[in-house]
Amino acid sequence: MQASLFRVLFRHEITSLYRNRVLVTLFSILFVLLVGALWIGSSLLGQQQRTMGRIRAHQLETQDSLTARIRRIEAHGMRYPGFIWDDPTFAYNTARNEGAQYAVKQPFALQALATGQSGVQPFYYKVYITRKQYLVHESEIDNSFLQFVGPFDFSFVVVYLLPLLIIVFTYNLLSAEKEQGTWVLLKTSNQSIARLLLGRLLIRFGLFTAFFWAVVVPLLTLLIGPSFLASANWWWVVAFVSLYFAFWFALAFLVNSFSLSSNLNAMSLIFLWLLLGLLVPNLLQTGLSRTYPIPSRIALTTAERDATNRYFEKDGQLLTKEVFNNPRTLIRQASIVTPGMVYGYGVIVSKSQIIKDQATRVAEDKLYGQIEKQQAAIRRLQLLSPALLLQETLAALAGTHWHQYNEFSRDVDAFRLRTQQFFYPKMALESTFRTFTVADAQAIPQFRPQVYADYTWLHLGQSWALYVGVVLGLGLSGYRQLLYASR
Repeated sequence: MQASLFRVLFRHEITSLYRNRVLVTLFSILFVLLVGALWIGSSLLGQQQRTMGRIRAHQLETQDSLTARIRRIEAHGMRYPGFIWDDPTFAYNTARNEGAQYAVKQPFALQALATGQSGVQPFYYKVYITRKQYLVHESEIDNSFLQFVGPFDFSFVVVYLLPLLIIVFTYNLLSAEKEQGTWVLLKTSNQSIARLLLGRLLIRFGLFTAFFWAVVVPLLTLLIGPSFLASANWWWVVAFVSLYFAFWFALAFLVNSFSLSSNLNAMSLIFLWLLLGLLVPNLLQTGLSRTYPIPSRIALTTAERDATNRYFEKDGQLLTKEVFNNPRTLIRQASIVTPGMVYGYGVIVSKSQIIKDQATRVAEDKLYGQIEKQQAAIRRLQLLSPALLLQETLAALAGTHWHQYNEFSRDVDAFRLRTQQFFYPKMALESTFRTFTVADAQAIPQFRPQVYADYTWLHLGQSWALYVGVVLGLGLSGYRQLLYASR
């Protein structure tokens, strides 16, 4: 397209959009949506960061209290005046009390853009030798990534609401010319209608996309700081969101090329938005949930309980008989708790927990296996819906995808295993069950918070290139249709 023609079209579009107030109204709505979405997202991010600060303070306070108590007991000849189950020099007591440590998923700055799984998956656990305690999110397990419409965040606005604004911005590009009586003048021009319409569409795409990023970048910088600009995740966000806009502009170009009335154009585009943005993802949700059903939370609890019962009915009989009948422990007969009883419970807990963990691992593998099958199917079928592709991509780039929470959960499991390996030899051996010292307290394993924002498993380059081809295909089809219609 010639530069002079483009300048004329640009001035014409700006003047036309300003006179009919579409430009001001549309961009005002866009501005309000973006301000609200980014403020909500940054608020949720700030809430998690404040929670992490309180967790760090609590851990330091607990650590200081533990070492101070042990020092006092050692200074008084290992005499503890309180309840024996609170004596921190017993390894078993410390393991189930102050020994519990927090495992935290460090929030990524771009989490302000996409809530993703952070609304249903815990971002921190309190890790005991016997369990990792959720503290929150104790509701029924569900792969809520398949519940595509979520909180009012940046992702929701971009994926579901902005296509409607694009439709309003583009549905009558050609039909308005016919309805206003300027179609005949266009046909007498020495420029093809296809070229003129494509130029106008590109100008509107440029205006919409430029205004969008002109609002997002400064506002996000103000809310969360400028560090996100240096991350590759951010530039992939820019690439995918801009391509998503291009898809809807290209689709509008194709619909306009059939020379329908404005009403039919609008209804056709709304139908395509409902189909690609809501119907297809929800059909996938229903189909995949039935194909790969997720076991209920009660199934995990039942599996763990049944495995524990089987253990005590068979393999655990010799252990419990030995501990219960040991004259040093006298668990059943004694009316006063003795150090030997604390040791006996430490032995039982350490031995039985291994069996319980094995059973839980089997149940969790079944659960995560089903969700992984769902996610694999999503990745294969995501090209059926640009909304589905963008939502998954934004969640991964923001560090809130199910895959990343699963990775965090597995790291927490590995951390709990290290914690068990630290405490079990101390609490389950008679020679060490009451020798927990200040040095031991300072050596309790700590979980190092880290950011889970890797996206290499998504193959973003391939997905982006494929959708560039889709956009170009839509544009070429509309262009050819207009060339044919103008003859």
